[in-house]
Amino acid sequence: MSLAWAEPSTLAKLAFFVLAGSLLGFGLLTITRKSAVAALMALIAAACALAGLFATLSAHFLAVLQVLVYAGAIMVLFVFAVMILNRDEEHPIALRGIFLRSAGVLAVGYLFYRMALIVVRERASDVLASATTPPIPEYGNAGSVGRLLFSDFLYPFEAISLLLLVAVVAGVLLARPGRRPGGGTS
Repeated sequence: MSLAWAEPSTLAKLAFFVLAGSLLGFGLLTITRKSAVAALMALIAAACALAGLFATLSAHFLAVLQVLVYAGAIMVLFVFAVMILNRDEEHPIALRGIFLRSAGVLAVGYLFYRMALIVVRERASDVLASATTPPIPEYGNAGSVGRLLFSDFLYPFEAISLLLLVAVVAGVLLARPGRRPGGGTS
C-alpha cells in the first residue's frame, strides 16, 4: 500500500504559523512579566500552543501529554508554589549602561544571524526534500514513545524524574513557615 505524501494545505500552514507565533509571543510574555502569576499563565498558554504544534506534526499522543502533564499538572504545582510562598516583589538590579544595551543588541543580532544561516543551509540541502516522506505508522503513539523512553532514553528519563523530585522537595522546604535558609528560626 503506497501512501502519497502531499504538500501541506494552506490551512495547515496557516495553523502552523499561528501556533508558532503564539508560542513565541507567550514565551516572550513569560520572561517579561514582573508578576509570577502572570508569567505562569503565559507559560501555560505557551505549553498549549506547543501542544497544538505537536498536533499539526501528527504527534497526537505527544500533544495530549503536553497538555495533561505540562499545561496541567506541572503548572498547577508551580501556581501552588507561587501562591504558598507569597513573596514580596523584588526589584531586580537594572543595568542601564549603553555598553550593556549595545552588547545585548549585538548578541540578539548574532543569534538571529546564526538561525538564518542554519535555515538557508537546510533549504539548500536535500534535508527538507527527505522530510516530505511520510512518517512511520507508529510515529507519535504511546507504544513508540514508551519504547524510546525505556530503552534509548532511560537514563535521561530517570535524571529528569530525580530533578523533579529535588525541585518538589526544595519547594516544600522553602514553603515551610518560620524557617530561615541559614538554619535559624524567624
